[in-house]
Amino acid sequence: MKEFEGYDTMMAEYYNSIPALVLPLSSWEFYGEHNWFLNNFKNDLDSLNKITKKWDFENVYHNELVHKKSVIVITNADLKIVYATRNIEKMSGYTPQEVVGNSPKMFQGEQTDLKTSKIIRAAIDNQEPFEVSIVNYKKDRSTYLCHIKGFPVRDKKGKLVNYIAFEQAA
Repeated sequence: MKEFEGYDTMMAEYYNSIPALVLPLSSWEFYGEHNWFLNNFKNDLDSLNKITKKWDFENVYHNELVHKKSVIVITNADLKIVYATRNIEKMSGYTPQEVVGNSPKMFQGEQTDLKTSKIIRAAIDNQEPFEVSIVNYKKDRSTYLCHIKGFPVRDKKGKLVNYIAFEQAA
């Protein structure tokens, strides 16, 4: 292989004289992020299918999650969060594990409009759907405007079992 020695030496000098390019790594990162979202969508859809099996509720969460990229939060009838999709972390800074067991009030704070909170409370008390935009707080206590579409969910016997909310940073 002595015939390639001169070529190898010349190419090594050339490559040492030019700056390194980082482009392939950024394309890997883009692919990795896309793959991460696809895996999370699949995992979230599988979890939602299990949770909603006994519901008397139209299956709209697929469109909300995949196409609209909404965050989906499910509470029990006592308004404790029982499930949140993984994309909640991007919107609020909280992981799903950090919000489960808490009330959605954990996202409220000083700048949250009391009138809007009362509209939500009245709809929940009357077991009615609601749609509002409200100032919420991230984990780092910065604010964001959150558009929420919430619905009461009943089982096949008509008993209130959950609330489901589709949320997007507005």
